[in-house]
Amino acid sequence: MTAEGHETGGRRAPRQAVDVLVPVVNAMTQRAMGLTRDVSRGGMKMQVVEPLVDQALYQLRMELPVGERRLPVEAGVQVVRQQRQADGAILVGLRFVHLEPSNRERLGDWLVASGVDAGAA
Repeated sequence: MTAEGHETGGRRAPRQAVDVLVPVVNAMTQRAMGLTRDVSRGGMKMQVVEPLVDQALYQLRMELPVGERRLPVEAGVQVVRQQRQADGAILVGLRFVHLEPSNRERLGDWLVASGVDAGAA
């Protein structure tokens, strides 16, 4: 993790830590799944209450904050890793496997607005 809150750790895209934890909802069941910890063009880290199914696919919905506005993003994701922290929190690494063009654009806009991905478009 760098001083700016960006984590690379061998990832293809820089990640943006989320200043305000963003609730993530399962788009199929409408149930809350967890809170975002960081987001990139390629995936996200989420804190969940209970473990997800390893390698499973989920359809998620979240609203990324931009000032007073919220950018809705829906994405198909795959669970790529899970880790229980010493405090009991469960962190899940998710890879985006499907983003409609409009959702990809909103995610990119949010990353650019946050200063993480200024060079990519």
